[in-house]
Amino acid sequence: MRHYTVTAAEKGMRLDQFLAIDKPEFTRSFIQKFIKGGSVFVNHKKVTKASTRMLEGDELVVIIPSVRETGIQAENIPLDIIYEDKDLVVVNKAPGMPVHPTDHGAHVSGTLVNALLHHCKDSLSGIGGEMRPGIVHRIDKFTSGLLITAKNDHAHRMVSGQIMAHHVTKKYITLVNGHLSPKTGSIEAPILKTLGEKKVRISASEHAKYALTHYEVIKYVGDFSLVEVQIVTGRTHQIRVHFASIGHPVAGDDRYGDATTNEWLKEKTGLARQFLHSASLKFKLPSTGKEIELKAPLAKDLQDALKKLEAMS
Repeated sequence: MRHYTVTAAEKGMRLDQFLAIDKPEFTRSFIQKFIKGGSVFVNHKKVTKASTRMLEGDELVVIIPSVRETGIQAENIPLDIIYEDKDLVVVNKAPGMPVHPTDHGAHVSGTLVNALLHHCKDSLSGIGGEMRPGIVHRIDKFTSGLLITAKNDHAHRMVSGQIMAHHVTKKYITLVNGHLSPKTGSIEAPILKTLGEKKVRISASEHAKYALTHYEVIKYVGDFSLVEVQIVTGRTHQIRVHFASIGHPVAGDDRYGDATTNEWLKEKTGLARQFLHSASLKFKLPSTGKEIELKAPLAKDLQDALKKLEAMS
């Protein structure tokens, strides 16, 4: 069960749109299904129409299906664990692995959640809901690298609080099309996620969320730039959208990138996904308050593609 309060920025949204933004792991069809099934209450009254418009201050209660209902099971999937204590497990996620199930009854196998349920048994926080036990933050399915997961609710709240306060330093390594200039800079542009659209976008809409990305070019490689990126905010597809918006899309990105360039990269270097890796995390441990910095080397497929590109340069 989850509780929500509609803000001034969210007023006027359809009920299904509001829930789609706050529950991105569910498809629109599933959201409409559980609204129609009587699982959503607005101001203590059951609402079964997906088109119901939200008012500022509306109180929502949503009954989310349980793990048993969705069929999520523990699976003995190998994990590359970078750090673990009684509160946290920080993993180096493999590319292609979804972080959590994405729909009711679908994609419930082979996710990081399945692997964590096996590794941690019953020791996972429940704040993220039954679909995302232990998941504090996310990275895209085809993005590799570091991800923090929590074994208990206290640790989850502590790390989430640091993320919300922008006290967690997240750095990524990416390869983008073209030569970025200047070599050091920032991209500050609000991002809007719209129901039913596959892409998020830069927008001046009142519903768009503030997003800030810092970057520094490590080196130029042929017609590309290898870049270290620090995200201050953590919006959906933030790095991919921000760099695409300034004409330097992430190499291999099939959603926001250049199809011709991507095809050339795949043929010449074997790059079959977006060149994006969560390389470094700096945060304070929930139990001691000690600050730690964790790093994960560039994934092998990205290393191989980079070496081939450098050999051609």
